[in-house]
This record gives sequence, C-alpha cells and structure tokens, in this order.
Amino acid sequence: MAIQRLRRWVSWLAPALISTMIFSSASPAGADGAKSVSLNIADYALATATHEKPARVVSAADVINAVSLTSVNTKGLLLLMNLDEVIGYARVVLLFDQNPYSDTCIDFPNKVDAAPRIIRCPHEAQGLLNSRPGVMNASSEAVASAALRGEAVSGSDVAVAAAHYQLTVVPKPTFASGEGGIVKFGTLVEMPPNLKFTVHICVRFPKTAYGIPKQVAC
Repeated sequence: MAIQRLRRWVSWLAPALISTMIFSSASPAGADGAKSVSLNIADYALATATHEKPARVVSAADVINAVSLTSVNTKGLLLLMNLDEVIGYARVVLLFDQNPYSDTCIDFPNKVDAAPRIIRCPHEAQGLLNSRPGVMNASSEAVASAALRGEAVSGSDVAVAAAHYQLTVVPKPTFASGEGGIVKFGTLVEMPPNLKFTVHICVRFPKTAYGIPKQVAC
C-alpha cells in the first residue's frame, strides 16, 4: 500500500494499529528510505494525538514515542531536534539518518488533526540547535564566576565568558551586578559545502548571585 494512502487513513486508524500497518504494508524500498520512515514516524505521532479524547496537537512526547518504536522507525533514525526545542522553530522536528549521513525535517502544524509534512531543513534552526550548548555553557560560567565572588553576574562577566567560548555579544553587555539583563550572543555557523552564516541566541541573566540564566526570544 502506498504511503500516501496510509496517510489518508491516519485520521481514523487507532494508534495501536499504525505500527502494524506501516510495518506490514510498506514496500521494502519505501521502508528503507529516510523520508518514508520519517513520514511513518510523523503519522504515528499524529495518530497518537488525534485519537486522544479530546484530540490535541502533536507533542514532543508523541514524537519520542514514535521514534522509539522499531516497527515504525525501521531505519533507526535519530531524533536530533524535537518540538519546542529551538525558539522560532517550535513545530519542527529534525531526524538524522546515520547511513548515509542525512537530515530530514518535519513540520507539525499547531492545529489539531493537521497533517505533518516534510520540509527542507532550515539552516538557521540547525545552526541554533548546534550553537545553543556553547551559549548556555558560557552563560552558566559567567554566573558561576560572579557567584565565587559572592556577587550577581554582570555584563563584564558575560563578555569574558563569551570570549572564552569564542562567541560574540551584540552589543557588549554593560549591566552591573544585581541589575540582570538580556544578552544577544552571536555564533558563526559553517555548514557544508560552503555555507557560512551567523545565528543569534538571547539569554536573560539573573539579578541574584545564584540565579539561572534562561534563553529567551531575541
């Protein structure tokens, strides 16, 4: 049975049956393709959400559940970016195929029973995903450095930590200890074959010595 027909059936098939249908009816060639398997995962997640009472939009937990089922994820795709993990791309999921190395991105509409679709992976989303750990590590280091002095983090602490992680700050933060503030970090991203661009991640710094820095929308 073609994947297209299977997607039309999702709206009324019980979630418990989805994995059986996908596993038994997809052609061998389709089962081996990363895009086909990605659609299987998306359809299973959608079925899980729409067959609850009341029906709801697909959640990150639905995606994790679908990816974990070997009868659905027959190619062993890895979940690199889940729903709500990257600000600005809250409804995009990124799946990675280890053989060959390739990414597949799925857009899940924020609407009940709306069909997910494969999209071209947004370079900015990939850049933000890869850059976030460095930014948050630098932010935590700045807070910890100030806390060792018994003080709340200041803009100068952030600037020093950013330089340590080879990050830029736009503009240079000038808030004093105890004021808190939002800092915009810039990271140069390089992607094959010859793509280079800068992504920005904003972090709110606490007013207290032992507060936690949090990512916010820029």
